[in-house]
Amino acid sequence: MRQQAKKNNTQKIASNVMKLDTRNPIPYEPTGESEAFRFSSNSQKYIPFLASKDNFFQLLLEARLLSPTNNSCVNSKTHFCIGGGVYFKDEKQQDQAFLNWAKKVNKKGQSFNSLLKSIFNNHFSVGNNFVEIIRGKVGNTRFIKVINRPFLDCRLSEPNDDDIPEYVYISKKFRNQDTWVLNEKQTVKLPIYYGDLDMPWYKSPQGTEHCIIHVKNEMPGYEYYGMPDNVSSLPWQLMEYKGARYNIDNFENNMVIGGVFIINGNVSDDERREIAKDVIYTHTGDGKTGRVMILSGQNMDASRSGYQPFDVHKDGSFLELDENIEKKIINSNNWDSALYGQHKTTGLGNGGNSYLSTIYNIKKNTVVEPAQRMITEGFLCPFFQLYDQWMGTQWSEFDLGFISISPTSFLANVDVNSILTKNEGRELIGYPKMDSAQLGESLIKNKSK
Repeated sequence: MRQQAKKNNTQKIASNVMKLDTRNPIPYEPTGESEAFRFSSNSQKYIPFLASKDNFFQLLLEARLLSPTNNSCVNSKTHFCIGGGVYFKDEKQQDQAFLNWAKKVNKKGQSFNSLLKSIFNNHFSVGNNFVEIIRGKVGNTRFIKVINRPFLDCRLSEPNDDDIPEYVYISKKFRNQDTWVLNEKQTVKLPIYYGDLDMPWYKSPQGTEHCIIHVKNEMPGYEYYGMPDNVSSLPWQLMEYKGARYNIDNFENNMVIGGVFIINGNVSDDERREIAKDVIYTHTGDGKTGRVMILSGQNMDASRSGYQPFDVHKDGSFLELDENIEKKIINSNNWDSALYGQHKTTGLGNGGNSYLSTIYNIKKNTVVEPAQRMITEGFLCPFFQLYDQWMGTQWSEFDLGFISISPTSFLANVDVNSILTKNEGRELIGYPKMDSAQLGESLIKNKSK
């Protein structure tokens, strides 16, 4: 994608090519007006992510999708963070109006838990979420909708005098296209909510009002956009795909010749083609796999006549490289492969419930709960403030949490006779209930005499 922008009355071209710059693999974020891109025929500017190609969102997304290890880490972390969804820690606070609203929070039909899942997923993938809040009236009835905007379509406005971006520009034109010039008429400019309940909202032609909550994973050196924790392994994420791509090319033999068949003597082109067909049909596989080159001539080395194979297999080195890449990506995610289902066969206690429980408890304290707190403080709290102001509710007083899920079952560690009644036990083994209701409702392991 090419973008034409103006800066100081000069033309600036930004080319979105999904490649990792070997000299500057993770670019720094521009500061103020240093790399801000100007809209055509307008003084407004936006901050690219990141300078100067403005393609880092695409690069992070492609690296995540093409790297099996990073994709597994992101999905697993998202799974444990959203857990079984939000719940009321205090049952007395449970609000039926909230439960009804949470079933469908936007026109896409997303539930509140689905929305939160997308926020966690973006948080671990690209470190940024642009959550749009939409409020309006139908007659005298007020409503609020919420949707997580695609990060590919969003850019921050040029910062104000306090070095704070006040708006988010939203446009499909930020996505990959052949050639385009960004026009302010093709974008929507929404204000960012920073806690000021009296801020001016964007008013649409349909009469609804809109603003944005920007939730970012802050990282030192990047003042405007967030960054994912796994960005340090970006070269290894791309390398994991490159290794698979190389093996496919090698298998299909698009780049590597399996060997050469040397004929000592003059043969015509037609004869050489016939010999080549006989050799390939007899000694090679389907398609181009195991492709053979045919050479002929009087000056060929007689000692080398016949078939000369090429050694193109380096399985050992590639296995070691693949394992090293996987470790780098998992470490950058601060995660453990056991939590996304990879079975470990080495190490004391690996693979057992106690091992998984220990790993899960560590990651729950160091990864899952901190991410849940970040999303609660960055999105849930400000959103409920806006909801209460418009709807007259008191949802900001809710004490919500996320239902935890465990990678292992603790049933083996529980004495079922201490938690099941005699009738429940008889039902499990197909026996009828006891005649005495009082005796049947007592625990199987009854300590009373």
